Amino acid sequence: MSKEEAYLLTEQIPTKSIVEGAFLAAITAVLFIISIYIPLLGTLVSFLCPLPIIILCLRHSVKFAIISTFISGILVTILAGPLQGLMVLLGFGILGLTLGFGIKKGLSLTDIIIIGSIASLVSKGLILLIGFWVLDLNTVLFDIEELDKIITQSLNFYSNMGLSPEQLATLKDSLTQTISIVKIAFPGMIILASIFDTILNYWVARLILRRFGYKLANFTSFSNWRASKSFFWSYLLGMVLIILGTTYNIPLLNKIGINIQVFFAVVFLIYGLSLTGFILERYKIKNFLKWVIYILVCFQPFLSQIVTWAAMLDIWIDFRRLLASRKEKIRISYLVNRIS
Repeated sequence: MSKEEAYLLTEQIPTKSIVEGAFLAAITAVLFIISIYIPLLGTLVSFLCPLPIIILCLRHSVKFAIISTFISGILVTILAGPLQGLMVLLGFGILGLTLGFGIKKGLSLTDIIIIGSIASLVSKGLILLIGFWVLDLNTVLFDIEELDKIITQSLNFYSNMGLSPEQLATLKDSLTQTISIVKIAFPGMIILASIFDTILNYWVARLILRRFGYKLANFTSFSNWRASKSFFWSYLLGMVLIILGTTYNIPLLNKIGINIQVFFAVVFLIYGLSLTGFILERYKIKNFLKWVIYILVCFQPFLSQIVTWAAMLDIWIDFRRLLASRKEKIRISYLVNRIS
């Protein structure tokens, strides 16, 4: 770029915008550095990393936000190294720019989540490709010897805690089975992670941007989330593919079926938690107790299964409508008794 072109560019962009862009680029870089080096806090801070990029998209333009994103990548490269700088561009830059573009264009919440999830999936795919190429993650994730080492280390840890040989044998079977499922269902888990990543980033952005006067579309109340019939048929399709793959010895069908089942099992668990939340609200259970119950459901396999089945049944039965009509009948009966 010649000096004349650079001069014209700076003339076209107000000084205030340049200062704000540099400031938000620096904030993005700082947030990313925190997310790397501070374990627990870093996980929470990582959901704030796309926020400065979204703000730049809203206050200025997408082009200006792209330039600032590259600047933040350069800052992180200087402070932490080129690989980390690339992670900023791929991990947060793509998602932040996509969400900012969708919000600025006034897209519906559903469209924003869809394009955001696709962007997040693309960025995760690129990061994994770099990981497989540079860091040899393929060996860590899918090499049999490495996985055996992980299982052995875990068993040694639990053995030192006093578990009996029978309990260790059961634990080994469970760990082996879990790792096998994770290896097969890895694509489905990445898709789920992309959707959750987008929803959480949008939710955080909405809460913070609201304080700056931006009105972003809100999600429907969690307790009113309800699965559609297409989800049930998709889950059933996964089951059919697993049966066909096993019967006719077609591994690919089996893998696709497992990925579909894992994906929709998690989706139905979330809808089951929504139904649980609706019931708890009906009985006026306090928020703290609600979260305790949510955590118990997520970490107790038996409860998780019941809640998942309840979400599937809710598609056909509509428990919310039944509970509401039952409450109405009780209220009418009470009024009739009072009158009589």
